[in-house]
Amino acid sequence: MKKVLLLFAALFVATIANAQFDICVGPKVGYQATKLSLDKQSIKSSFKGNMTFGVFGRVTIKKFIVQPELLYFKSGKVFEVSVLGDNFGIDNPALNPTFTINQANLALPIFLGYQFLDLDLIKMRANVGPVFYFAVGGTEYVYPSPIGNGTSYVTNNTSPNEEMTLGAALNLGVDVWRFTLDINYSLGLTDAFDDEIEIPGVGEFEVDDDTKQNIFTVTLGFKLL
Repeated sequence: MKKVLLLFAALFVATIANAQFDICVGPKVGYQATKLSLDKQSIKSSFKGNMTFGVFGRVTIKKFIVQPELLYFKSGKVFEVSVLGDNFGIDNPALNPTFTINQANLALPIFLGYQFLDLDLIKMRANVGPVFYFAVGGTEYVYPSPIGNGTSYVTNNTSPNEEMTLGAALNLGVDVWRFTLDINYSLGLTDAFDDEIEIPGVGEFEVDDDTKQNIFTVTLGFKLL
């Protein structure tokens, strides 16, 4: 895999070295939502609870675009689980406890696209490409009553997420001066969580869940170059 990536990078560098191209990089900030809305209160709520931020780069060769990004965001999920063994001293097999997972993540979309509008002040583009998701940092597990009476457990060495999950995104972007607005929808291609989750010092849980990263991401960036 590393050799393939290095070969791809070498071919890409060789291509742009002999072509007229523009390059820009900069920070961006935005929010994620399961559906888009023009309601100010909904946007404010999504920005507060589902904020994302990071950096982007863009290479434009004539009208063709390569735009990688690296975005940080947090995700949460409430699970109903089956208890394996005697975790929490629960003997009633009919009881299916719930717990909440809060996880920090990195998203790495790599957009390939075409700039279909190129004016002096405004430019517009359409992109498509893969999105790679990585779980980072510690995972917080929150147990409501009757399991732990609201007690939360934090671990820095275990994550319920797969090591890497994959999505595919469609993106529409517009540039005004140095500002760049992107709206994209990512369709998850792989499950975001393992079938079994093990929490150190607590136990192992069987999760019947096929959650995927199906989300809209709206970001505003600023081109430093």
